[in-house]
Amino acid sequence: MPRLHARPVRLASSLALAATVLLALAAGSADAATVYKVDVYDPAGYERQVDSRTCTAASIAMMANFITRRDLNLDQLAILAYEQPRDALNDAVQRGSDPLGWARGATAFTASAGAPTTYAWVSYDRKGTAFRAAARSIAQFHKPVGLLTDHGRHAVVMTGFEATADPSHGGTWSLLAVYLSDPFGAHHTRYGPPKTSPFNLYRQLDATAAYDRLWYDRFIVIVPRD
Repeated sequence: MPRLHARPVRLASSLALAATVLLALAAGSADAATVYKVDVYDPAGYERQVDSRTCTAASIAMMANFITRRDLNLDQLAILAYEQPRDALNDAVQRGSDPLGWARGATAFTASAGAPTTYAWVSYDRKGTAFRAAARSIAQFHKPVGLLTDHGRHAVVMTGFEATADPSHGGTWSLLAVYLSDPFGAHHTRYGPPKTSPFNLYRQLDATAAYDRLWYDRFIVIVPRD
């Protein structure tokens, strides 16, 4: 008689195991479905910088293009000419621009494109904090953000991110990946985790003393305010 009961017990155990596996797979699918993603990149809006001076100008052109969802054919040299008298660098010797010029240029040229956006530079002491602020801004306004790389010698555009929840709703969330467009490199690159990205500390000391103190050894982002 015991032999007659052995097989049904094994069958019941197998069914229980199968149910456990199915539940685990369902839970995994549910977890995957909770990933929140925003990316405003548009292939038509990518801009390659026209020379070594115009990384911020090309980034401004991309930002305006991505907001309007079309190629505006903005003149990078005209953008740079607008930035330089309005930044904190020495006009007699400067070649490119800085976070102040970038923010002011982005504000002006998005307005001229019919998509007025107030941009501002913000600095943070930690890379993770800066990225979270950038992601929160993109989630709230669906507009790109600027980042300084190569210790302040280069500019790139952050077009999007992936997170465990919508950052604009508050609460607890984790940043999983970021998307960057480099005017002197790849059009659209995903960095997951974000710490692998080229975003790093600003180490330039060529602005006025006041701005040098505000920017040096900080992570600088250019974010929309509206």
